[in-house]
Amino acid sequence: MLKLLLEFDRICQKHQLTYWLDFGTLLGAVRHKGFIPWDDDLDVSMPREDYKKFLQVALDELPPEMFLQTKETDPHSLNFIAKIRDRNSTLIDAWEEGKTIRYHQGIFMDIFPTMKVSGKSSKNPLFKGLVIASKITHNRYIRISFLTEKLIRIINRFSDERGEYLTFSGETMQYRDPVKLFDIFPLQKIEFEGHMFPAPRNPDVYLTRLFGPDYMTLPPEEKRKVHSIAIYPDRKCDYEKRRQDAE
Repeated sequence: MLKLLLEFDRICQKHQLTYWLDFGTLLGAVRHKGFIPWDDDLDVSMPREDYKKFLQVALDELPPEMFLQTKETDPHSLNFIAKIRDRNSTLIDAWEEGKTIRYHQGIFMDIFPTMKVSGKSSKNPLFKGLVIASKITHNRYIRISFLTEKLIRIINRFSDERGEYLTFSGETMQYRDPVKLFDIFPLQKIEFEGHMFPAPRNPDVYLTRLFGPDYMTLPPEEKRKVHSIAIYPDRKCDYEKRRQDAE
């Protein structure tokens, strides 16, 4: 995952694209100066325009051992966000156990697009209702992709470059109360696994909103959740085998 992040960072620096560590990755940077010891994914966020630019350049920029997973590059992908996958490994999520999986399952990092919204829009019941509807139409148990895509387009109409708040755009299928731009920008550098990466300007406020005021306290062992049931760092996933067979 660190190799994926370093390559992602290189591309973003080359093309002057903005991003920052987010979710558990940001918590790991603040609390552990690296990965949370029991974590098995990696999260970054980007302004939506930078996200779209990254998707345009990544196909040519990523090295052969890495795969940009989107709905276009991997039609069976369940996500509306982009992932960078390692081609030579396999990670099996707990809910995937025993199922026939047709999309790429390499070790990955998530890339979340964000957008600015006005304070008025952030409190708009229609906006919140649309995001809830997008979750209902696209989750682990129900997938009505054509309807979800329509909802995403409507949600993204609330984007306002003059807005003073930041929230996720429709692609993420997530929602939380928008955060003030002042708590995100200007970004600062933070240590993560011996390297320096961009992070929100005020990580304390940001992490408190995400995880509560005691985020620096380690949770008890029974609450240290992981996403996967198995990780094979040197085993190509079935997707790669099928691709090679086709070639």
